[in-house]
Amino acid sequence: WDARRSVDDRRPPPSSTAMDFSQREMQNPPSEDVQMAQDDGDEDSSSSESEDETTKELEEKVSSNPFDYSSHVELIRALRGAGELEQLTQARERMGRLFPLSQELWLEWLTDEVKLDSGRQNRAAINKLFERAVKDYLSVDLWLEYIQYCIGGMEDGLESVRAVCEKALTAGGLHVSKGSMLWDVYREFENAVLAGMQPAPGSVCSADQEEQIQAQVFKISSIFRRQLSVPLLDMDGTYLEYEEFLTGPVDATVKQAYQKACEKLEKYRPFEESLMSAATPRLQKYLAYIDFELAQDEPARIQCLFERALQENPLVVDLWTRYTHYLDTKLRIPTIVLSAHERATRNCPWAAALWQGYLLALERHRQPQEKIKEVMDTALPAGFPQASDYVSLWQTYCDYQRRRVDWTKDSESSGVEELRSTYQQAVDYCRDSVQQYFGESGDPQCTLQRTWARIEAKHCKNMEKAWALWDGIMVEGHGREAQMWLEYAELERSYGDVECSRKVLQKAVSKASDWPESVCEALINFEREEGTLETYDNAVARCEAQLKRVQERRAKQAEKEMLAAQVEEQKAEARKKNKAEKKAAKKQDMKQGQKRKLDQQLFVKSHDTLHTVGSSVDEEGFKVPSIPAPKMGKAPEEPPVKRVKGDAPEEVSFSAAWQSIHEATIPTNPSETSTHAGDAHDPDQDRRSVFVSNLNYNLQNPQDKMREVFSQCGEVADVRLAFTSKRKFRGFCYVEFKEESAAVKALGFDHHEVEGRPLFVSPCIDKRKGDKFHGFHYATKLEKNKLFVSNLPYTVTKEAVENVFSQHGPVRDVRMVTYRSGKPKGLAYVEYEDEQTASQAVLKTDGLMIGDRKIQVAVSNPPARRGGPYGEGAQDRQRLDTSKESQYRGKGRTQLSLLPRSLHKPTSTASATVSKPPASSNGTNADQPTNKPEPPAQQGTKRLTNLDFAKMFFKK
Repeated sequence: WDARRSVDDRRPPPSSTAMDFSQREMQNPPSEDVQMAQDDGDEDSSSSESEDETTKELEEKVSSNPFDYSSHVELIRALRGAGELEQLTQARERMGRLFPLSQELWLEWLTDEVKLDSGRQNRAAINKLFERAVKDYLSVDLWLEYIQYCIGGMEDGLESVRAVCEKALTAGGLHVSKGSMLWDVYREFENAVLAGMQPAPGSVCSADQEEQIQAQVFKISSIFRRQLSVPLLDMDGTYLEYEEFLTGPVDATVKQAYQKACEKLEKYRPFEESLMSAATPRLQKYLAYIDFELAQDEPARIQCLFERALQENPLVVDLWTRYTHYLDTKLRIPTIVLSAHERATRNCPWAAALWQGYLLALERHRQPQEKIKEVMDTALPAGFPQASDYVSLWQTYCDYQRRRVDWTKDSESSGVEELRSTYQQAVDYCRDSVQQYFGESGDPQCTLQRTWARIEAKHCKNMEKAWALWDGIMVEGHGREAQMWLEYAELERSYGDVECSRKVLQKAVSKASDWPESVCEALINFEREEGTLETYDNAVARCEAQLKRVQERRAKQAEKEMLAAQVEEQKAEARKKNKAEKKAAKKQDMKQGQKRKLDQQLFVKSHDTLHTVGSSVDEEGFKVPSIPAPKMGKAPEEPPVKRVKGDAPEEVSFSAAWQSIHEATIPTNPSETSTHAGDAHDPDQDRRSVFVSNLNYNLQNPQDKMREVFSQCGEVADVRLAFTSKRKFRGFCYVEFKEESAAVKALGFDHHEVEGRPLFVSPCIDKRKGDKFHGFHYATKLEKNKLFVSNLPYTVTKEAVENVFSQHGPVRDVRMVTYRSGKPKGLAYVEYEDEQTASQAVLKTDGLMIGDRKIQVAVSNPPARRGGPYGEGAQDRQRLDTSKESQYRGKGRTQLSLLPRSLHKPTSTASATVSKPPASSNGTNADQPTNKPEPPAQQGTKRLTNLDFAKMFFKK
């Protein structure tokens, strides 16, 4: 503190040359440097104007919403940067009345005040400020600053410093990891006092001096003994210092206390080590530690541990609730209990349960009515998340007012009038103010009015007021509810007269519609107990007539619902039938169109080789490329057949063309056929491969690039790229590895960026076997430990988002949401270690400015994906893929479909198969069944390849 004060003392005095500046300026015109300085001054003035505008905006924010914590902090930062000390103090005071300040904010405030009070003329105010600071949270650093400030100027004497040190030990002396610092500072202070008592060299101590020295030594020894009895880290060093301090051996009592403290420390050490190894706020670690301490049942240690946990988790409502409940039921010290309740409501003002606990604690410890009313007035504008919270708060306050009334005196005393006024104020507030904010009545069940009516009837004996209250309840929309009528009738029967209760029940029979049987039963039972035979007969007749009308209404309603269900069922059947007819017609059109195209397809034979004439069009409207004719001049394996000049090229049918194309691939040996057919698909190759998509179409050297990216997973055996007919890269490929484990590692590269675009990596699956891969592997339900961040600037990076949110707790992962092209959407998902950290981060970051945008933060709760795990419409796409696969066997649109038409639709005869047809039949001859066995495709044993179809087609 002396060093801080000396900095202010070294400031140079104002220069005398500043006088008569205008005259010197007229005599010596400003140079270029001076002109530049003036320009800089203009820029500074413009920046100060912008700062003033920012300050005004923040002032308006704080005025409009006083419970916006971030606005208060931003305003204090702006005023401190601008040097507006008076406004800064007002802003700090205003925030301190609503919220407890953090350790950093308190240290900044105290540092500024100490610098301004260089002459230590305002020590009393600064001491009060320190007292306020150490009450908000348990902060060892603040206590150390407080002690150092007191030691720096001991105008009040040594006892004032000792009093502050004792307060510090009471608050944080049991802090296992940091409490030793407070003990050490206290001992060092007493050692400094002892050193000041020592006589000058060569002089002899008097009897009084010797007595004072011995008393001071005893004080230091007492502090040592107290410290050694408390389990703290680094106790061994303290014990060695104590041995060096003493002139004789350590007392046995001190050794025994030290050993017990060491044994306790070993029990606490695992919890302390887990806290030191974890990152803040470490809520789960603290909860486990608290459970252990509660089992030990040491109130002082439990209180200290709760304070440690709350210093890092001040926004966890459950932690405050648990702490205040423990103080209410176990400790019951008014100063500690009320301070904890007050700090709980300042940290979590949105929690109505904490405000209710505070009101009850104030009443329990006999606080004045003015204080309780002040707390109630502070709680109402706090901004609760639910309308029912206001009802609960008002009910607690009305209960307090009822308990204040002395019912043994006149029922019309001032206390009763105040109670009625409170209930009326509560009803009006829930009906008007709460409905304005929430769009609904804060008290839909009229709890306050029902309680008020019972108090009027029971305690005040004022049935007229009770009737008026119940009439208001029925008018507000509860006239159809049987439970309300039964409660009203019971109130009349208990505190009114029998005739009024009978009228209420009779009216209830005709009004109640949700549960009329209960009302009728209540009226009949009432007449059995209170009425005559005539009233009983009238009640039975009234109830039977009413129940008959109810049954008729229910029958009509059931009939309407049944008719509506039948109509809906008929519509569903019609839609289903229409859909099936359209599907069948479309399938039939596809078959007929394919048949016409195949019948009209002509092939040209040239030099014993077939090629198509013109080009065909497939069923989807895409042109199918023709089989190119071979170049002339190349010597074939067999000499070409000479033909006479002028002969036209020979036209052959589709079956002959297909036979010519595939007869080179059909082995003559049947065993060879089965062997090659079995090697058409290798499952092991699929397990060693991954499918990579969403690549840039203009990617340079995609094969080398994929090898470079996936070489980190293992040795790459092959990269199979997909190209169009014009040899243009299609943006996806298959990467095959030598080992299956490398393919598993490669799946972790999903959404890995390559030249600004995210890769989509998925397993290589065989769709023909019905394998499915759910590409969307993110959760589609509520994730309490994950936050959804929107309205981010498009230029923000993942590291920047992680830096912002890691300030509020350890971040497990950050996922930036992008388009397929890699461009950001301005959205992100931030995942924390636990739910409590995420809930705190929502409150602190929602509405935060990043760049020029105000981000929106909420707990991740994505909507359910329609259409199953594939997303919307995925089942339809899957069905289309399956039908397409059965027709084209996984071939692309631009490839020829070489499946014979006879295999599209099996023949009616089970034993019929396809024989070699004439040229005009396009490969089918349904009128000539043979005795050949049925193809495997009809048996359903295994899928057939092109070679199998060719073998069946040409087998004789």
